[in-house]
Amino acid sequence: MTPPDSSRGTAADDEAALEAEATGTVPEALPPGLAAAWGVTGVGPRRGPKPAHTVEEIVTVATHLADTEGLAAASLPKVAGRIGVTTNALYRYISSRDELISLVADRAWGDPPALRNGNWRDGAALWSRRLFERFLSRPWLLDAPTTIPLTPHNAAWLDALITALAPTGMAAQQMLNCAYLLDSHARYGADLHRNTPAPVALRRANPDQQQAIRATRLFLYEQLRARNLNAVAELLEDPAYLTDEPPLDGFEFGLARILDGIEAYIRQ
Repeated sequence: MTPPDSSRGTAADDEAALEAEATGTVPEALPPGLAAAWGVTGVGPRRGPKPAHTVEEIVTVATHLADTEGLAAASLPKVAGRIGVTTNALYRYISSRDELISLVADRAWGDPPALRNGNWRDGAALWSRRLFERFLSRPWLLDAPTTIPLTPHNAAWLDALITALAPTGMAAQQMLNCAYLLDSHARYGADLHRNTPAPVALRRANPDQQQAIRATRLFLYEQLRARNLNAVAELLEDPAYLTDEPPLDGFEFGLARILDGIEAYIRQ
């Protein structure tokens, strides 16, 4: 859920969008997938026979591929193969892979959490935790381009957070900055979790791996002490450094500090 860049867009873009709304056309300057994500597909009926498939069906197949094999697997040829059509036939429904990824990512976001009115900090914390959990459950979302513009679901996530932050009195740009901070923290935490396999997983993959891990820790400990890098050496001695499951304390610690910073800014 990357917040939009408020510096983008011009008066001409706004006029084109208004004209498109009035005429029912889709401006050519729009990024791939944006109009389709919002249910705007163009003007008039398509020529030729009635389509045998739907965009919804294609997005469902692509989402399943992403869930099981990663985002790279959600390619037009693979999706076409699963549906039973040629890749060229998919272009009747999807204009490009960029459009497909935009639609798949929007579906994967799902609905935002319901935030109670009142305490902005509680709302922002819940929003961040749910976003973090979404990345953990669908890590391939981390691979989706962050330049994708607002689509219905990620717009709903942003709307939920901005609504929770509104009582603070912050200006719109400051609330977007807060969204950027919280989004970045959730992304980094989830990416770290994804790329740091738990020792229990390593043992299952290779029982000898645990011995290699111990040897590596001992080697590094000796080298660190020899170079007087004692602070890092002491970290290696901490039992929490290598546990069976990666702790989530780091995410919670970082989240609390970000919220402390926002609160200090509000009190200025």
